[in-house]
Amino acid sequence: MRRAKPLPTRNKIDLADPTQIRVWTRRLGISADDLQRVVRKVGNSIASVSKEIRLRKAAPRTSPLSVQIDPVPLPGIEAVAADAQLATAGGN
Repeated sequence: MRRAKPLPTRNKIDLADPTQIRVWTRRLGISADDLQRVVRKVGNSIASVSKEIRLRKAAPRTSPLSVQIDPVPLPGIEAVAADAQLATAGGN
């Protein structure tokens, strides 16, 4: 007697099925690796995976802020010593 092939669950993505991986990567516009990462993160529900992909695509890509620091010239040791002498002389 032949057994009927079990029908896939309609609202779940089966990562063991290459056909489903191919269909969902094309439909969602992502790679197979990205699909696996998203499924690990949010589960294999089609609704949750689709929502996560939409959120990722809608989120603006932020680049790391580049901070440029202009070096401030430090006063020479003589200027610091002179300021210290003025401060002590003025305090007397």
